[in-house]
Amino acid sequence: MSSPLQKALAFKFLSRCLAWPNEGFIPTLAEVSEQLETGKEERQALIRAFELEAPEPLQAEYTRLFLNGYPHTACPPYESIYLEKRMHGEAALAVANAYAAWEMTVEPGLIDHLSTELEFLAFLASAESLGNAVSPDARKASERFIREHLCRWTPQFIADLKEGAKLDCYRKLGELMEQMLGGYCGEG
Repeated sequence: MSSPLQKALAFKFLSRCLAWPNEGFIPTLAEVSEQLETGKEERQALIRAFELEAPEPLQAEYTRLFLNGYPHTACPPYESIYLEKRMHGEAALAVANAYAAWEMTVEPGLIDHLSTELEFLAFLASAESLGNAVSPDARKASERFIREHLCRWTPQFIADLKEGAKLDCYRKLGELMEQMLGGYCGEG
């Protein structure tokens, strides 16, 4: 990303892509996307792919991929599940401690959800963009969080998303996530 603010917007966009696909889903994606300076074509292609799907199949695919698939959930977006094969594990506690260091609280069931982790990184990048005394601490916290959390599990999550998605829009999301996050984890 060209600046901390653009980095914040990129994390925010990816976080919004993992939201429940209700009537406000696509307008929210479009609004955040417009603020980003690079990668516009890829984001527009993703948004168009989401727009092509009717609400019910889109919500069914979201449920199957992220919440409650049968016979198993393809890619539950929780760090603890990927690292420890269970909810609310040690990874969730470590993530909660990272949030607490910045005086942030999160609903317990969403602590180590990928969307929440991306929102936290957007917050840190926004703090870094202020150019004040807290900016270097925010940058260091972001780098540490990416290294100690995001990079430990999202490459496998992204691979599972790309492989498990039945709808083109979620396959495209996996590809875009790989492109946007891969550089942080030594990939892409």
